[in-house]
Amino acid sequence: MLLAAAMAAAAATAAARAEGAASAAAANGIDMPPLGALRAATCVTCHGAARPVSGSQIPRLAGMPAQRIEQAMRDYAAQAATGDLMGQIARGYDAQTVALIAQWYAGLAPEAP
Repeated sequence: MLLAAAMAAAAATAAARAEGAASAAAANGIDMPPLGALRAATCVTCHGAARPVSGSQIPRLAGMPAQRIEQAMRDYAAQAATGDLMGQIARGYDAQTVALIAQWYAGLAPEAP
């Protein structure tokens, strides 16, 4: 449980830093990845990006409808879905951030494992 809380706090801190870096880069004319991709950096660790994590039972999110991802995150945050780590992570994001992540994943074409 303590590990999950630490990971959620780290994810929130990393997301805030990524948003600040993206804003600064844009102000200086530097091309940055979409904010949804930056916010999803923590998710990619377990869920992969377009390619699923090899040998994992964790669902890949690439190409999944954004509404489904958003609902799953709401369920985890409300503890309506099981998963201690996902619950901690979901409670660390606001609805706008979840929407950015969900839209980014929904726009990815899934690759074969």
